[in-house]
Amino acid sequence: MSYQNAESTAPARLGRYELIGQLAVGGMAEIHLAKLTGDLGGDAGFEKIVVVKRLLPELVASRTFVAMFLDEAKLVARLDHPNICEVYDLGREGAEYFLVMPYLDGVPATDLIARPRDPDRVAQLRVATGVIAQACAGLHHAHELRDADGTSLGLVHRDVSPSNLFVTASGVVKVLDFGIAKVRGAAETEVGTVKGKTQYMAPEQLVGEPLDRRCDVFALGVVLYELATHQRLFKRSSDYLAARAILEEPIPIAHDADPAIPDALSAVIARALARRPDDRYPDALALARALDDAMAPHGGIASPAQIATALADVHADELSAQRTRQARVLATASGVRPDAATDLVTTVSLSPDKSAWPIVLRAAGAGVVVVGLVLIMVKVFASSPDKVAADRRDATIPNVVAASSDKIGSDQRRSDTGSGSDTGSGSGPDSGSGSDSDSGSGSDSTSGSAHHRRSGHVTNTAPRQGWLSIDSKPFGRVFVDDHDLGVTPLVHRPLDAGPHRIKVVLRDGRSRELSITVPVGKLATPINLTW
Repeated sequence: MSYQNAESTAPARLGRYELIGQLAVGGMAEIHLAKLTGDLGGDAGFEKIVVVKRLLPELVASRTFVAMFLDEAKLVARLDHPNICEVYDLGREGAEYFLVMPYLDGVPATDLIARPRDPDRVAQLRVATGVIAQACAGLHHAHELRDADGTSLGLVHRDVSPSNLFVTASGVVKVLDFGIAKVRGAAETEVGTVKGKTQYMAPEQLVGEPLDRRCDVFALGVVLYELATHQRLFKRSSDYLAARAILEEPIPIAHDADPAIPDALSAVIARALARRPDDRYPDALALARALDDAMAPHGGIASPAQIATALADVHADELSAQRTRQARVLATASGVRPDAATDLVTTVSLSPDKSAWPIVLRAAGAGVVVVGLVLIMVKVFASSPDKVAADRRDATIPNVVAASSDKIGSDQRRSDTGSGSDTGSGSGPDSGSGSDSDSGSGSDSTSGSAHHRRSGHVTNTAPRQGWLSIDSKPFGRVFVDDHDLGVTPLVHRPLDAGPHRIKVVLRDGRSRELSITVPVGKLATPINLTW
């Protein structure tokens, strides 16, 4: 996402909304500060400052992206909870599609994670657990969504991450971006497509198994670990390595990473991060209750008012910088010198109980009442570039091999050894096999005494099955015995044991063929292709 030069963006209109200035551009949408105005008998009437999320012009022709955009609006419109960011309006103006949402003042949870550990760890942990407890409340409401006859829709967010949990200046947490949420009975994701941010995905999400609300509980556990320890849990140099860390590596215990974390809280985090869904909390509400119990001896989880105070004290610089950016947009649209508005904004007190706001409001121009407020879209509302890039690549890699309706490898010879050799050629250079995992190894790796070891994988392995992990740079579509397995990276995909033919096809049509043998109950030698 990139910030745009607000001064060069002329105001325009989308339906009833005047676009004041562009604040950000993401992989799927651009974000505008906008004003809704009304007219009562020729006199100045109703006026409201909002945010408009407009689908990028180059994506309007894509039915897939238009459907995703509209589905997000329709879904969120059915949710009514203080911890979920609502959608005010869904509109179309000519070929333009847009959503209208409220503006929010605050910071995403990523900013809380990035802060160093405070000497008063208890206060910091109370804020961390308070943030997650509110997120649990919003997600539980979404998970409980029902249709007209009372049947649960089985909604799953699928993309819970720090950037999608926004902490407002008033201490209220908002769950954002239901753009890839899924309800039971909806059209299935394209074969092999895994949507979301890899380092926050539950194991069953990574291997393409059916999902329920417990995958969101796992993601909340990852965010909670990071808020509590101020360390990234599964961040690696690539999505492929992040996925392997989630599926294979020992999951650290929070108390071992930071002894200041109470044992009871560490145990809550560990249960939320259980690899097997049945070992996790059954729902987000149960996780919230466990957090409440764990923090009770330490003053309890932080209330919204306490979170607001902490935000004003600790994140003043971030809030001030964001408010300054927005002030420039508003000042440009109102004919006020941007530097004059900036000077005033940077002097405003950020404490919740102070009353310096009127000074800033007057500087921004008559009728404009949002100067100093930061939009969540600047960092969050525009869809994740990584997520949209994955969606785009799934739509553009050619299906050059006919998919077989037979079970992968069902008629293949069985074998108890794993190997991977290049038997075909494309126009690219030779492939490389993974060196960070031994053939047939499916157990957790060693990474120090501070790590808690967990055994097993989420997939229930049939007696004659094993696993395949494959990555390619650039990404490619993988076919196993003429069956479309999906787009790389693919991690721990179950296959019948025995020999298989693999073909990897790049977007430009280049391809490469491999022969592998999947061992029974083990992971075949991971394959890493370079071109």
